[in-house]
Amino acid sequence: MKSAIELAMAKTEEMVDDQEKLTQEQISAVNDIKSEYEAKWAEQEIVLKQRIEKLQQETDPQTFAEHQRQFSDEMNQIRNKIYVERDQKIEDVRKQRKS
Repeated sequence: MKSAIELAMAKTEEMVDDQEKLTQEQISAVNDIKSEYEAKWAEQEIVLKQRIEKLQQETDPQTFAEHQRQFSDEMNQIRNKIYVERDQKIEDVRKQRKS
């Protein structure tokens, strides 16, 4: 039975092997996708934080505190949605060579 470290090392080696098998064009496409989705998240994060600040100013502190968890959950959901979409596009690029 492999230890957690051995499993992690094996997974890392697989990821490195996948990276080495990508063409320069694919590597460039993956980097472009990562940049695009980092920018999407940054934009959404700014918008959400502005909404939260506005609500904080418009509501009493107790009400705002009660909704703090909801705001955090909404940010997490949006971030996860963006990153899942990003990861799918990256996976599509990686599969192009194998097809």
